Amino acid sequence: MRSLILAAGQGKRLGKVSKNKPKCLVNLFGKSLLETQIDVLKSANINDISIVSGFKSELLNDFDLKKYHNKDFESTNMVASMFVADDLFSNSEDLIISYGDIIYEKKNLEKLITNDSEVSIMVDLNWKNLWSIRFEDPLSDAETMKFDKELNISELGNKTTNYYDINGQYTGLIKFRKDVLYKIYNTYKLFKESSPDNYQNIYMTDFIQILIEKQIEVKASLVRGGWLEIDTESDLIKYKNLEKNGKLNTFYNR
Repeated sequence: MRSLILAAGQGKRLGKVSKNKPKCLVNLFGKSLLETQIDVLKSANINDISIVSGFKSELLNDFDLKKYHNKDFESTNMVASMFVADDLFSNSEDLIISYGDIIYEKKNLEKLITNDSEVSIMVDLNWKNLWSIRFEDPLSDAETMKFDKELNISELGNKTTNYYDINGQYTGLIKFRKDVLYKIYNTYKLFKESSPDNYQNIYMTDFIQILIEKQIEVKASLVRGGWLEIDTESDLIKYKNLEKNGKLNTFYNR
């Protein structure tokens, strides 16, 4: 099992705390987001960890990780960062993909690891509880997520004004099974060739939707909380206040 952390971004919405360092090095609960992810991955016996850097990449040099660099980090999204590490998509091991601005509990990671689908996505059923803390209107930042009784995902990543369109929330933690890595890479290559003006800015959810349309099995790995997304300065303040008031465990156990 291998892991790739996508951490090229600066995180401008975090304000001064990420002004001079990558978003993944922002501190929360006494550790950087990156350190927290590494600790959880290693606790699940995933020691082959790579990272895609971008903004202030030199600040990641002290970490014992295999490093890839997205030189176009200012003008590209997560998918372009992911395929900077294209050699991982010819490997014979399952691959965990993680956004660099999330933290998650070991139990959530282990559930994803044991999911044998071609593509598995951690999906939070209790997302509304967390979004209600983060946003005045949870729907303002929520996206569609639709799956059937067998947990096959049919739609994700679209804006909606209806809670019925959201069976759960996409979290930015994915597992690609080893035998479909080449299919995923080839799908990206074909998309890149057919959309030379747009491929660099495609969102991960849009790319996963393409995989679904290519008949690649994409299933939800369901969790109830146990993770946090750190996107804004307000997120940091609210999570620290939850910890201070003894309410953090409702959403995430350190």
